[in-house]
Amino acid sequence: MARDDNKKTELEGQAAIERWLKGVDAWNKWVEENPVADVSFAGADFSQYNKVSFMDYIFPKGDVRFNNAQFGEGEVDFEGAQFGEGDVRFNNAQFGEGGVSFFKAKFGEGDVSFFKAQFGEGDVSFSNAQFGEGDVSFSNAQFGEGYVRFSNAQFGEGDVSFFNAQFGEGDVSFFTAKFGEGDVSFNNAQFGEGEVDFAGAQFGEGCVSFNNAQFGEGDVSFYYAQLGEGYVNFATAKFGDGDVSFFKAKFGDGGVNFFKAKFGEGDVDFTDVQFGEGSVNFSRAQFGEGDVNFLGAQFGEGDVNFSNVQFGMGDVSFESIKLSGQFNFMDVTRTERINSLSFKFATFDGPLCLDNHNFNCVPDFTNTKLSHQLSLSHFTVSNKLTHKGYLIPHSLIILKKLWFGSELKHSKIKSSLKLSKKLSKKLPWLSKTTAADKQDIDRLRRLKELAETNKHHKLALDLHIEEMKSSRWIETTSKRALLAEFLFEKFGDYGRSIQRPLLGITFLGFLCSPIYYYSSSVKNPLWSDAIYYSFSQMLHLIPSSRTGRSELAKRLFEKAELIPNHIFLLSWSQSLASIALVFLLGLALRNRFRI
Repeated sequence: MARDDNKKTELEGQAAIERWLKGVDAWNKWVEENPVADVSFAGADFSQYNKVSFMDYIFPKGDVRFNNAQFGEGEVDFEGAQFGEGDVRFNNAQFGEGGVSFFKAKFGEGDVSFFKAQFGEGDVSFSNAQFGEGDVSFSNAQFGEGYVRFSNAQFGEGDVSFFNAQFGEGDVSFFTAKFGEGDVSFNNAQFGEGEVDFAGAQFGEGCVSFNNAQFGEGDVSFYYAQLGEGYVNFATAKFGDGDVSFFKAKFGDGGVNFFKAKFGEGDVDFTDVQFGEGSVNFSRAQFGEGDVNFLGAQFGEGDVNFSNVQFGMGDVSFESIKLSGQFNFMDVTRTERINSLSFKFATFDGPLCLDNHNFNCVPDFTNTKLSHQLSLSHFTVSNKLTHKGYLIPHSLIILKKLWFGSELKHSKIKSSLKLSKKLSKKLPWLSKTTAADKQDIDRLRRLKELAETNKHHKLALDLHIEEMKSSRWIETTSKRALLAEFLFEKFGDYGRSIQRPLLGITFLGFLCSPIYYYSSSVKNPLWSDAIYYSFSQMLHLIPSSRTGRSELAKRLFEKAELIPNHIFLLSWSQSLASIALVFLLGLALRNRFRI
């Protein structure tokens, strides 16, 4: 009589355990005789067996259930097992302290569920496992302290969920794993202290979500990962203090979201990453003290948002990036802590916003290409300076030696150097303060050029002043040029002060008045005449001042022949000084009210 391959049978309970105990050959023979069957080990207790092995077992086309099964302390081996077309469920299964292996296991077209499964302290391996077209769920699963490997695992077209899964202290690897067309969720997943490796992983067309996932202290790698065409979400994800790498990762055309993601103290690397046409959002993300690198990253047509991001004390690099949409770098917090910020060789085909920033470094925009307006409202920089002169520290040490009358101890020298640092900041000319990095000079020039292009006159002036300060004793080495700059700073604040030249003119007029008074050749000269005469020397361009100066000279000296030579010399010097001060006054007015 012919065998009916469509007739479903059931194998469950003690009968299933007895069939399993007969070994792989007897089991596979029974499956050959009963190709359509449901197999249930639900609630089975395997704790009495030293090792539970289903290695190379072939399951029939029905459902397979290990729900609430209890595996003992030994190893559990499903290596090479082949499951049928039905669902496979290990819900609430409890694995012991031994290793668990599904290496090269092959699942059918049904759903696969390890919901709330508890793994022990041993390693767990699903490496090279092949999942079918159904959904795969490890939601709320708990992994132990061993390694968890899904390396080179292949998932089908269904959704894959590790929602709220808890991983132990061992490493977690999805190295070169391949996901299908469904959504992949690691939402609320908690990784332990080991490394997390998604290097070379390939995600499909569905969404990829690590929303609120928490990573441990180990490194996290998405090196060369392909994140698929769907929406990629790392919002509120929390990374530990290890390095985080997306080196050469490739995102699809869906949006990418790192909103409020928190990175630890390690380096964060997005070098050569390719983003798709969707928007990229890092707003309110927090980076730690490590370096942040987007070197060579390529963004698509979507907007890129780094508003309200918080960076640490590391280097931040956007060098050689290419971007077509709007780049929003506005209201970045604690920018004064950034060690360096570089956009060198970057290409911006959309608008760029850098409003509301106060940098203690000079952002590098050299060799950048900007196609749209650059917004620099409320933007300030102060470059890092160093002290090339040793006059102040040497002077303090010599004075202390003279005071104490002996060689100074280490603590005295240390205190002198500490005091010299404070004085050097207040006396930059004596300490020969200049740029700590020579490249800052070119960076300031480029920023000044951008500010002038955008008609931001005040910022352009401030940047020009910072450039002059940085060039001292590097490009500006002539003593005459340094003297001229010193006077320009002290008497005009580099053309920004109206008050200083006005006070200088007033002070110079009153300073020279006593000299004119006591040099007078008449008896009982008037102080008012001396004061008026002094100020008339500084206003010689005014016609009425010339007439008044002649009349006042007669009152003070009666005749031109009686005017002493030193008075002529003083008058010329006063006139020259007044010309310089009037120029500084005019320059300040022009800079203040420039249209």
